[in-house]
Amino acid sequence: MSQWPQPDPYEQYPQSYTTQPGQQGYQTPYPPASPYAGPNPYPPAAPYPPAGSYPVPNPPYPPNTFYSNVPPRPPVAPTPPEVGRGFALAGLILSIFALLTSPVPFLGLPITIVGIVLSSIGRRSWSRRKMATWGLVLCIIALVMTVGWGVWGGTMAYIRSSH
Repeated sequence: MSQWPQPDPYEQYPQSYTTQPGQQGYQTPYPPASPYAGPNPYPPAAPYPPAGSYPVPNPPYPPNTFYSNVPPRPPVAPTPPEVGRGFALAGLILSIFALLTSPVPFLGLPITIVGIVLSSIGRRSWSRRKMATWGLVLCIIALVMTVGWGVWGGTMAYIRSSH
């Protein structure tokens, strides 16, 4: 192992520290306090108060008299739900589907028409008016594309059948 003898870690304590309680020569299991430690710089802690002698809590605040002359506000009826919020979202979603299905006129045309109707109804909503406007614009673009694809497809079918 090593060339040097290993020191015994328990060698620094006297033998009396290793005895068990109840045996002769028992002392505290801790080494003595350092002789260089000075007096305790902190004052002794105050003892706990006896049970039931806690201080009385502060009295509650006095009532506020500044607003006492103001009459209470009358109850307000709840606002009705906003009309057209769901229609605006549905119109925008249908406008995206209409753009995707515009090359197939028999699918794109009904989706575009329903999207235009829902976006028009959705423009009644104040919070989602811009969304409904975008849906309406995209549906009109999809309608033009669907009609264009339909005309192009009909023309191609006519040219093929005439030859």
